[in-house]
Amino acid sequence: MSSDHLKRLVAPRSWNIARKENVWTTRPMPGKHSLEGAIPISTILRDYLQICDTNREAKIILHAGDVLIDQRVTRKPKTPVGLMDVVSLPKMKKHFRAMIDNHGRIEFVEVKPAESKWKLVRVQDKRIIKGGKTQLNLHDGTNILYDKKVKTGDVLQITLPDMKVKTVIEFKKGAQALITGGAHVGSISKVKDIEITRSTKPNLVMYDGFRTIKTYTFVVGDKKAMVSLPEVKV
Repeated sequence: MSSDHLKRLVAPRSWNIARKENVWTTRPMPGKHSLEGAIPISTILRDYLQICDTNREAKIILHAGDVLIDQRVTRKPKTPVGLMDVVSLPKMKKHFRAMIDNHGRIEFVEVKPAESKWKLVRVQDKRIIKGGKTQLNLHDGTNILYDKKVKTGDVLQITLPDMKVKTVIEFKKGAQALITGGAHVGSISKVKDIEITRSTKPNLVMYDGFRTIKTYTFVVGDKKAMVSLPEVKV
């Protein structure tokens, strides 16, 4: 079998798909997001949103230009979709944001049309490029130039599809954060404190009753979360 496919039984744990109905599923193309953190759009249309029954039908819908990711038309079935990306189906007047559930799996939360026009992106790192401008590398594999002060771990609310910074949500005490890994994955909690380690160990973030590493902290609001969690499924 070609590298276009992936055995369902060994698909990433973050994929909430039936693993025994069929042997194969589509492998997302490399680029935005990691394999563990992304699902191909054809799989989303078929297995998550259930607007078609087969991969062939998903391809027809995509080729017709009826699917938008972050407000841009996508026609490639293997286009990866990951945390905070927005999938829009204009003809159905439906929009969905990729989130993480309490099992660490990617799920899709329906959002209002106004919410589909923006997304949250975490600053993974930054560097100074030619001309003294600062390039921000974001969690979804994209990067933007930004001239105001931000630090690693801050989150930007950007408009779609033009990727203009609307607001900066600081990674700080009191912020609301989505936990993206560990025992408390899929919950939103208030940052109580931040412990900077002086070794190669990751920095720790304290919450009410637990702590986790900075990598698992994705701030989603100053006082109130700007995004909604998926419904809890048993």
